[in-house]
Amino acid sequence: MGRSFSSPRKWGPRYYKPLPGPRFRGDDKVKCGDDKVKCGDDKIGCGDDRKHLAMKIRNKRTSKDMIPSAPPPERGNALIYVLIAIALFAALSMALTRQTDTSETSTLTTEKAQMYATQIIGYSAQVKSSVEQMLFVGTAPENLDFVRPGDAGYNTAPHINKIYHPDGGGLTPGTIPKEARTSAISSPVAGWYLGRFNNVGWSKTAAPDVVLVAFQIEKAVCERINQKITGNSAIPQLTGAIRDLLIDDSLHSGTNADFTAATCAACEGLPSLCVADNSGAAYGYYSVIVDR
Repeated sequence: MGRSFSSPRKWGPRYYKPLPGPRFRGDDKVKCGDDKVKCGDDKIGCGDDRKHLAMKIRNKRTSKDMIPSAPPPERGNALIYVLIAIALFAALSMALTRQTDTSETSTLTTEKAQMYATQIIGYSAQVKSSVEQMLFVGTAPENLDFVRPGDAGYNTAPHINKIYHPDGGGLTPGTIPKEARTSAISSPVAGWYLGRFNNVGWSKTAAPDVVLVAFQIEKAVCERINQKITGNSAIPQLTGAIRDLLIDDSLHSGTNADFTAATCAACEGLPSLCVADNSGAAYGYYSVIVDR
Protein backbone atom coordinates (compact mmCIF):
# COMPACT_ATOMS: atom_id res chain seq x y z
CA MET A 1 0.00 0.00 0.00
CA GLY A 2 1.51 3.25 -1.02
CA ARG A 3 2.66 6.00 1.45
CA SER A 4 0.16 8.72 1.73
CA PHE A 5 1.38 12.32 1.96
CA SER A 6 -0.40 14.89 3.91
CA SER A 7 -1.01 18.20 2.40
CA PRO A 8 1.92 20.63 2.75
CA ARG A 9 1.90 22.65 5.90
CA LYS A 10 1.18 26.21 5.34
CA TRP A 11 3.52 28.62 7.13
CA GLY A 12 2.29 31.99 7.99
CA PRO A 13 3.84 34.98 9.59
CA ARG A 14 2.88 33.86 13.02
CA TYR A 15 4.62 30.54 12.55
CA TYR A 16 7.93 32.15 11.35
CA LYS A 17 10.85 31.45 13.59
CA PRO A 18 13.72 33.89 13.29
CA LEU A 19 17.10 32.45 12.61
CA PRO A 20 19.63 32.72 15.38
CA GLY A 21 22.18 35.53 15.15
CA PRO A 22 21.91 39.22 14.47
CA ARG A 23 18.98 40.38 12.50
CA PHE A 24 19.37 42.40 9.36
CA ARG A 25 16.90 44.96 8.23
CA GLY A 26 16.07 43.88 4.74
CA ASP A 27 18.80 44.75 2.21
CA ASP A 28 20.31 47.47 4.31
CA LYS A 29 23.06 45.07 5.40
CA VAL A 30 23.60 47.24 8.49
CA LYS A 31 23.38 45.53 11.84
CA CYS A 32 21.72 47.33 14.65
CA GLY A 33 24.52 47.79 17.15
CA ASP A 34 27.44 47.85 14.60
CA ASP A 35 29.75 50.84 14.41
CA LYS A 36 28.69 51.71 17.93
CA VAL A 37 25.21 52.73 16.61
CA LYS A 38 22.33 51.00 18.32
CA CYS A 39 18.72 50.99 17.40
CA GLY A 40 17.28 54.00 19.06
CA ASP A 41 20.69 55.66 19.83
CA ASP A 42 21.63 58.98 18.32
CA LYS A 43 18.27 59.15 16.71
CA ILE A 44 19.15 56.33 14.29
CA GLY A 45 16.52 53.62 14.13
CA CYS A 46 16.58 50.21 12.58
CA GLY A 47 13.79 51.32 10.30
CA ASP A 48 15.86 54.02 8.64
CA ASP A 49 16.78 53.45 5.08
CA ARG A 50 20.25 52.44 4.07
CA LYS A 51 21.30 55.82 2.70
CA HIS A 52 20.18 57.72 5.77
CA LEU A 53 21.81 55.19 8.09
CA ALA A 54 25.12 55.23 6.21
CA MET A 55 25.20 59.00 6.39
CA LYS A 56 24.57 58.97 10.13
CA ILE A 57 27.33 56.40 10.68
CA ARG A 58 29.82 58.43 8.61
CA ASN A 59 28.98 61.54 10.60
CA LYS A 60 29.43 59.58 13.80
CA ARG A 61 32.89 58.32 12.73
CA THR A 62 34.15 61.71 11.64
CA SER A 63 32.82 63.67 14.57
CA LYS A 64 36.12 63.28 16.43
CA ASP A 65 38.03 64.70 13.47
CA MET A 66 35.77 67.73 13.51
CA ILE A 67 36.66 68.57 17.10
CA PRO A 68 39.07 71.51 16.91
CA SER A 69 42.58 70.61 18.07
CA ALA A 70 44.21 72.46 20.90
CA PRO A 71 45.91 75.67 19.74
CA PRO A 72 49.71 75.49 19.37
CA PRO A 73 51.72 76.75 22.30
CA GLU A 74 52.22 80.46 22.37
CA ARG A 75 55.46 81.51 20.66
CA GLY A 76 55.61 84.98 22.10
CA ASN A 77 57.44 83.87 25.23
CA ALA A 78 60.08 81.98 23.25
CA LEU A 79 60.72 85.06 21.10
CA ILE A 80 61.21 87.19 24.20
CA TYR A 81 63.75 84.72 25.57
CA VAL A 82 65.67 84.79 22.26
CA LEU A 83 65.78 88.59 22.26
CA ILE A 84 66.98 88.65 25.87
CA ALA A 85 69.74 86.15 25.05
CA ILE A 86 70.89 88.25 22.08
CA ALA A 87 70.97 91.39 24.22
CA LEU A 88 73.00 89.65 26.95
CA PHE A 89 75.44 88.25 24.40
CA ALA A 90 75.95 91.70 22.86
CA ALA A 91 76.56 93.24 26.30
CA LEU A 92 79.05 90.51 27.18
CA SER A 93 80.92 90.95 23.90
CA MET A 94 81.18 94.70 24.44
CA ALA A 95 82.49 94.20 27.98
CA LEU A 96 85.12 91.71 26.81
CA THR A 97 86.19 94.05 23.99
CA ARG A 98 86.65 96.93 26.39
CA GLN A 99 88.58 94.72 28.78
CA THR A 100 90.84 93.51 25.96
CA ASP A 101 91.50 97.04 24.76
CA THR A 102 92.38 98.15 28.28
CA SER A 103 94.70 95.21 28.89
CA GLU A 104 96.50 95.73 25.59
CA THR A 105 97.23 99.37 26.35
CA SER A 106 98.27 98.94 29.98
CA THR A 107 99.30 95.50 31.16
CA LEU A 108 100.58 92.55 29.15
CA THR A 109 99.76 89.02 30.14
CA THR A 110 102.66 86.95 31.41
CA GLU A 111 102.49 84.74 28.33
CA LYS A 112 102.72 87.65 25.90
CA ALA A 113 105.51 89.34 27.86
CA GLN A 114 107.43 86.06 27.75
CA MET A 115 106.87 85.78 24.00
CA TYR A 116 108.06 89.33 23.28
CA ALA A 117 111.09 88.88 25.52
CA THR A 118 112.05 85.82 23.48
CA GLN A 119 111.60 87.74 20.22
CA ILE A 120 113.78 90.63 21.38
CA ILE A 121 116.58 88.37 22.58
CA GLY A 122 116.28 86.39 19.35
CA TYR A 123 116.63 89.46 17.15
CA SER A 124 119.76 90.60 19.01
CA ALA A 125 121.27 87.15 18.34
CA GLN A 126 120.42 87.55 14.66
CA VAL A 127 122.16 90.96 14.54
CA LYS A 128 125.25 89.57 16.25
CA SER A 129 125.40 86.66 13.79
CA SER A 130 125.15 88.96 10.74
CA VAL A 131 127.87 91.30 12.01
CA GLU A 132 130.18 88.44 12.92
CA GLN A 133 129.86 87.06 9.38
CA MET A 134 130.84 90.46 8.00
CA LEU A 135 133.87 90.59 10.27
CA PHE A 136 134.79 87.06 9.25
CA VAL A 137 134.91 87.97 5.53
CA GLY A 138 137.10 90.98 6.16
CA THR A 139 135.06 94.01 7.28
CA ALA A 140 136.88 95.84 10.08
CA PRO A 141 134.80 96.82 13.16
CA GLU A 142 135.60 100.51 12.61
CA ASN A 143 134.31 100.27 9.01
CA LEU A 144 130.90 98.87 9.82
CA ASP A 145 128.23 101.08 8.26
CA PHE A 146 124.89 101.43 10.09
CA VAL A 147 122.99 103.31 7.36
CA ARG A 148 119.42 102.03 7.06
CA PRO A 149 117.04 101.68 4.09
CA GLY A 150 115.70 105.12 3.28
CA ASP A 151 118.66 106.98 4.76
CA ALA A 152 120.88 109.17 2.61
CA GLY A 153 123.72 107.17 1.05
CA TYR A 154 122.02 103.79 1.48
CA ASN A 155 122.06 103.11 -2.26
CA THR A 156 125.52 104.60 -2.83
CA ALA A 157 128.26 102.05 -3.45
CA PRO A 158 130.20 100.37 -2.01
CA HIS A 159 127.76 98.29 -0.03
CA ILE A 160 130.03 95.60 1.35
CA ASN A 161 130.28 97.22 4.80
CA LYS A 162 126.61 98.14 5.14
CA ILE A 163 124.95 95.97 7.76
CA TYR A 164 121.40 96.54 6.42
CA HIS A 165 122.19 96.28 2.71
CA PRO A 166 121.59 93.01 0.76
CA ASP A 167 125.14 93.27 -0.64
CA GLY A 168 126.54 93.77 2.86
CA GLY A 169 125.25 92.13 6.01
CA GLY A 170 121.75 91.63 4.57
CA LEU A 171 120.17 92.34 7.97
CA THR A 172 116.52 93.36 8.07
CA PRO A 173 115.80 96.32 10.39
CA GLY A 174 113.98 95.13 13.46
CA THR A 175 110.67 96.40 14.84
CA ILE A 176 109.33 96.20 18.38
CA PRO A 177 105.72 94.89 18.50
CA LYS A 178 103.18 97.57 19.39
CA GLU A 179 102.08 95.78 22.54
CA ALA A 180 105.66 95.47 23.73
CA ARG A 181 106.70 99.11 23.40
CA THR A 182 105.93 102.42 25.11
CA SER A 183 106.17 106.07 24.08
CA ALA A 184 107.17 107.96 27.23
CA ILE A 185 110.09 109.66 25.46
CA SER A 186 109.83 111.32 22.07
CA SER A 187 113.55 111.73 21.32
CA PRO A 188 114.29 109.18 20.16
CA VAL A 189 111.10 107.20 19.60
CA ALA A 190 110.72 103.57 20.59
CA GLY A 191 112.62 101.15 18.37
CA TRP A 192 115.86 99.32 17.64
CA TYR A 193 119.14 101.26 17.51
CA LEU A 194 122.55 99.96 16.45
CA GLY A 195 125.75 101.96 16.48
CA ARG A 196 129.39 102.48 17.43
CA PHE A 197 129.70 105.68 19.45
CA ASN A 198 131.06 104.99 22.97
CA ASN A 199 132.86 102.48 25.12
CA VAL A 200 131.42 99.82 27.41
CA GLY A 201 133.50 99.87 30.59
CA TRP A 202 133.94 96.08 30.88
CA SER A 203 134.83 95.47 27.20
CA LYS A 204 138.32 94.37 26.07
CA THR A 205 139.70 97.81 25.21
CA ALA A 206 138.77 101.48 25.46
CA ALA A 207 137.80 101.57 21.78
CA PRO A 208 134.18 102.30 20.86
CA ASP A 209 132.09 99.15 20.96
CA VAL A 210 129.15 98.23 18.73
CA VAL A 211 125.97 98.24 20.81
CA LEU A 212 122.38 97.28 19.95
CA VAL A 213 119.46 98.66 21.95
CA ALA A 214 115.70 97.97 22.02
CA PHE A 215 114.52 101.32 23.39
CA GLN A 216 111.26 101.97 25.28
CA ILE A 217 109.93 98.47 25.84
CA GLU A 218 107.27 97.49 28.36
CA LYS A 219 108.39 96.89 31.92
CA ALA A 220 106.85 93.40 31.93
CA VAL A 221 108.87 92.49 28.84
CA CYS A 222 112.01 93.92 30.43
CA GLU A 223 111.47 91.77 33.51
CA ARG A 224 111.04 88.62 31.41
CA ILE A 225 114.26 89.41 29.52
CA ASN A 226 116.27 89.69 32.73
CA GLN A 227 114.66 86.54 34.07
CA LYS A 228 115.96 84.70 31.01
CA ILE A 229 119.45 86.25 31.21
CA THR A 230 120.16 86.27 34.94
CA GLY A 231 117.41 84.20 36.50
CA ASN A 232 116.15 87.34 38.28
CA SER A 233 113.47 89.70 36.98
CA ALA A 234 114.87 92.75 38.83
CA ILE A 235 115.60 95.75 36.56
CA PRO A 236 118.71 97.86 37.36
CA GLN A 237 118.25 101.62 37.10
CA LEU A 238 120.90 103.71 35.36
CA THR A 239 122.34 106.88 36.83
CA GLY A 240 122.00 108.49 33.41
CA ALA A 241 119.61 108.45 30.47
CA ILE A 242 119.44 105.35 28.31
CA ARG A 243 119.73 107.41 25.13
CA ASP A 244 122.96 109.10 26.29
CA LEU A 245 124.63 105.85 27.29
CA LEU A 246 123.35 103.41 24.68
CA ILE A 247 122.10 105.29 21.57
CA ASP A 248 124.13 107.38 19.12
CA ASP A 249 123.50 111.06 19.89
CA SER A 250 123.19 111.82 16.18
CA LEU A 251 119.72 110.26 16.55
CA HIS A 252 118.49 112.29 19.54
CA SER A 253 118.95 115.56 21.41
CA GLY A 254 121.17 114.18 24.21
CA THR A 255 124.93 113.73 24.53
CA ASN A 256 126.76 110.40 24.56
CA ALA A 257 128.79 109.17 27.52
CA ASP A 258 130.64 105.92 28.19
CA PHE A 259 128.63 103.07 29.64
CA THR A 260 130.51 102.08 32.80
CA ALA A 261 130.00 100.40 36.14
CA ALA A 262 129.53 103.87 37.61
CA THR A 263 126.39 104.30 35.53
CA CYS A 264 125.12 100.75 36.17
CA ALA A 265 126.85 98.67 38.85
CA ALA A 266 124.50 95.68 38.29
CA CYS A 267 125.36 95.69 34.57
CA GLU A 268 129.10 95.24 35.00
CA GLY A 269 130.44 92.21 33.16
CA LEU A 270 127.11 91.49 31.42
CA PRO A 271 127.12 91.72 27.60
CA SER A 272 123.32 92.13 27.59
CA LEU A 273 120.61 93.17 30.04
CA CYS A 274 117.44 95.20 30.32
CA VAL A 275 117.78 98.46 32.28
CA ALA A 276 115.62 101.37 33.44
CA ASP A 277 116.19 104.99 32.54
CA ASN A 278 117.32 107.28 35.37
CA SER A 279 113.95 109.02 35.11
CA GLY A 280 112.12 105.70 35.52
CA ALA A 281 110.02 106.59 32.47
CA ALA A 282 111.59 104.16 30.00
CA TYR A 283 113.18 100.72 29.76
CA GLY A 284 115.71 99.45 27.27
CA TYR A 285 117.48 96.20 26.42
CA TYR A 286 121.13 96.49 25.38
CA SER A 287 123.39 93.91 23.76
CA VAL A 288 127.09 94.37 23.01
CA ILE A 289 127.42 93.16 19.42
CA VAL A 290 131.15 93.80 18.96
CA ASP A 291 133.34 93.86 22.05
CA ARG A 292 136.48 95.76 21.09
